[in-house]
Amino acid sequence: MNAIIVPGVTDLNKGDQALVWESWRLAKDTGLYDEVYILDAGDNDEERELLCRQSEEHGFKLLENILKHPRRGQHKSGEHIKESKMELLKQIKNAAMDFKDTRYLIKICNDLEKVRKNFDDKTYRTVKQFHEAKTIFVKGGGFIHAYGEKTAPYLMWYFLFYVRLAKALGKKVVFLPNSYGPFIGLTVEKQVRSVFGKLDLVYARENVSAQSLGQLMGKKIPVEMDLGFFLEKGSQEEAVKILQKYNLSKEDKIVGVTIRPWRFPGLSNPEALYKKYIDSVADLTRHLLAKGYKVALCNQSLGPNSHEDDRNAIKDLLAQVKDPNLIWINENLSCDILKAVYSNFYFFIGTRFHSIIFSLTSLVPSIAIGYGGNKAKGIMGDFRLNDYVVQIQDVESDLLINMFDKAISEYDNIKSQLNKSMGLVTESRNRLIQDIKSLY
Repeated sequence: MNAIIVPGVTDLNKGDQALVWESWRLAKDTGLYDEVYILDAGDNDEERELLCRQSEEHGFKLLENILKHPRRGQHKSGEHIKESKMELLKQIKNAAMDFKDTRYLIKICNDLEKVRKNFDDKTYRTVKQFHEAKTIFVKGGGFIHAYGEKTAPYLMWYFLFYVRLAKALGKKVVFLPNSYGPFIGLTVEKQVRSVFGKLDLVYARENVSAQSLGQLMGKKIPVEMDLGFFLEKGSQEEAVKILQKYNLSKEDKIVGVTIRPWRFPGLSNPEALYKKYIDSVADLTRHLLAKGYKVALCNQSLGPNSHEDDRNAIKDLLAQVKDPNLIWINENLSCDILKAVYSNFYFFIGTRFHSIIFSLTSLVPSIAIGYGGNKAKGIMGDFRLNDYVVQIQDVESDLLINMFDKAISEYDNIKSQLNKSMGLVTESRNRLIQDIKSLY
């Protein structure tokens, strides 16, 4: 009896990597499955190597992804804040073709002979694996949201394609803890309702999202922990070596920082908002350095596109602040080792959501800068850390500095609050395993 985890793995984004690896471990720990496959990612050989190599080295078995991104692996390095009209038109054309093909594939997917005749070998092989699988797991995360972009109708189709395929084949589908909403845009609510109405288990990863999806579906959505909370730390020895490479040690009071490029979807002035965000983090960094902390900038995501590559935002910050105690840990580490590195920090300021989860579960007090839906606000709220989260469009220098100073004055309380919450993590994981077992 086999299972498949969708959508594809992205080893360059360490949060996503942790979610896929932990989805795999969760499925395996149910004891139900002989083999658990992970969907690969990457629209060309070079991209596949970047997105899948660490997972393959960890021994995961990968299945070929059959729905390409409308970008087709063509990423423009200078477009991490705004995408050109030309690029958008190319993507729209690709999306229209993909929609036509995948809709037809879902229509004929029960007849493997027809699939073989009408599609390439890769598609046939993957659909055959779907035929043979017992359960399809949708990895934890936060990709079921739309802000009313013109591309929203296809975006929802793209994200829910594998779920539609699984349901057309009569498979059980488990939607692991995700963030949901907003659902703004043509057909978005309709698509979510029609797909989610057929699922066997659905979880939200925080209360804001449970309400958002619950309202749309007219039913209660259970809340369980984001799977990133279950990630076990990698080798501490390896982490210490990395810190030593950058002349850092646990004795230095290190404040870890993650920042990211962001396009502020749905807002009219993305360039100005991005500049304000980087300027504010730069001011906070100067404040930290003046107080004697060492600041470590970390790569939580390195791609695959420039908008998902934190190094672009880090370069923008380093253009403003130059100081020997501002250190860029410029590495491509696997999620478990990255978490081990964070566990040596004194404090953490994270835009990348899973960098916050890695630090909180290592009992490192943190401030979250939220983006992309409800996730940061929801989870910081669930941990009773509402005072230490701000949405990316609302970031101001004074706000960040005051938040940090307040957190330091409450440092021991925050640490003990985190300590108390860790028991909830184990309970949540055990509940998920029991629920999945009860499907069979």
